[in-house]
Amino acid sequence: MINFVAAGSVTRRYALTLIAGALLCGMVVAASAAGARDTTLTKATDFSADARTASRQGVPLLVLVSLPGCPHCEAIRRGHLLPMSAAKPVRAVIRQLDLQSTQVLRDFDGSMTTHEAFLKKAQIKFAPVVVFYNAKGEQLVEPLVGGMLPDFYGAYLDDALTKATSRLASATSR
Repeated sequence: MINFVAAGSVTRRYALTLIAGALLCGMVVAASAAGARDTTLTKATDFSADARTASRQGVPLLVLVSLPGCPHCEAIRRGHLLPMSAAKPVRAVIRQLDLQSTQVLRDFDGSMTTHEAFLKKAQIKFAPVVVFYNAKGEQLVEPLVGGMLPDFYGAYLDDALTKATSRLASATSR
């Protein structure tokens, strides 16, 4: 009987440990899912409308070309683009295109396409790439290709955004 009680105590302890572990795992999964939601940018669905909005605000349309599961894309979103999207004043209208996605997209000219077809036409074959567009869908500066040097990515992004905004301003003043 003593052995049975001892075994029961071990079983009870083991069961409580399993339950505690399951709860902890559930909390970790929930936190991870919440973190993933927090790093989602607005997916591009209508570049013609986005370009009009950017033009009214006097800022470029900044597009992140991303790939699901890409750690470099995630680092750019989390470390640079999400904070930028929340900052005031607005420095860019920010959208995300997903490489290999068949999500429908209205192009700058109003025609219908997909993320994948748009990127194929733009000859963008990998991610991450950050592209800056004007209201006509023309690239304002050279795209930022790849993760570059992580310690300096913010400076590269800021420099490209400053140049793109300057080009927009000079085109508007003509």
